[in-house]
Amino acid sequence: MSDRVELRQVSKVYEGVTVVETLDLAMKAGEFVVLLGPSGSGKTTLLNMIGGFANPSAGHVFIDGEEVTDLPPAKRPTATVFQDYALFPHMSLANNVAFGLRMRQVAKAERLTKAAEMLKLVGLEGFGNRGVHQLSGGQRQRVALARAMAVEPKVLLLDEPLGALDLALRRQMQEELVRLQRRSGATFVHVTHDQEEAMSIADRIVVVNKGRIEDMGPPDRVYLKPASLFAAKFMGESNVLGGRVVEAVGRDLKIETALGALVVPGDAATGAAVHVALRPEQLVLAPTPDSISLGHGRIEELSFQGTHCRCHCRIGSVDLILRAPVSACLTPGRDVALYAARSDVVLLQR
Repeated sequence: MSDRVELRQVSKVYEGVTVVETLDLAMKAGEFVVLLGPSGSGKTTLLNMIGGFANPSAGHVFIDGEEVTDLPPAKRPTATVFQDYALFPHMSLANNVAFGLRMRQVAKAERLTKAAEMLKLVGLEGFGNRGVHQLSGGQRQRVALARAMAVEPKVLLLDEPLGALDLALRRQMQEELVRLQRRSGATFVHVTHDQEEAMSIADRIVVVNKGRIEDMGPPDRVYLKPASLFAAKFMGESNVLGGRVVEAVGRDLKIETALGALVVPGDAATGAAVHVALRPEQLVLAPTPDSISLGHGRIEELSFQGTHCRCHCRIGSVDLILRAPVSACLTPGRDVALYAARSDVVLLQR
């Protein structure tokens, strides 16, 4: 796939405050990219620079190889769906969906035909004469998507469009977004702070923090093998231990931690300060041929989560979170031994 969107040496400064550090970012044609990060991380500013709602302080923006850095939104092959949907309450759904085509001076009959096609695409066939006030939140979100897709953008920009929906509806719309993206073949760039949402829909996640890209890759790699301490902590729960490399043993490192010495795979200089990270589901109650011992501890707290029990286990001064199978029948106060596969341990140096 060729690059559809490319940011080259782009940065953004607002009133002397750097919101986006100088960075490069490329997105492939037909790729579903999620910009993930906390509030104020710079992810929406990145989206706005792609869409033309904010001009970069430095650098260049390209779409399909053509520079669009100085072009206004209406001149770019993009469309944007905002969290508030911005539908026109005085218009029918058909006219809402056809609005962008109207602005492009498409003939009325043609644009209404296209609007009907788009409403069908998002599961609202026959709704064209209804008013916005007659819709649920999920239906309004679909109309906003239909309006954006009606102009056949090469790049669809989504600024936290699911944030106002309840959990069940949000999950339903996540699935529909993925189906819509696959059918359209457009590049989708989606902004969210919801890690589960990002992992559910993305081909590639870009983790953003303080205007910098902390990590970037497929959801499974970013979750299981994060590239930075921030990514490890932000992408769901993680057990993180600080330590220092005391010895290199072949391709392994001996790291002194609050749980004692751990021998784990990795490459770092002797004496280097590092962190090791393990996801709660990677902690187990029985050893395997490839496992390392984390020590013996006591279950302090436990909550039933349906598919598993979420437990706090204290080993010395360290509080670890594990997701134990319900069949383990753990109870608060019980002593347990914890293990983890050596291959699951992530070594973090930044």
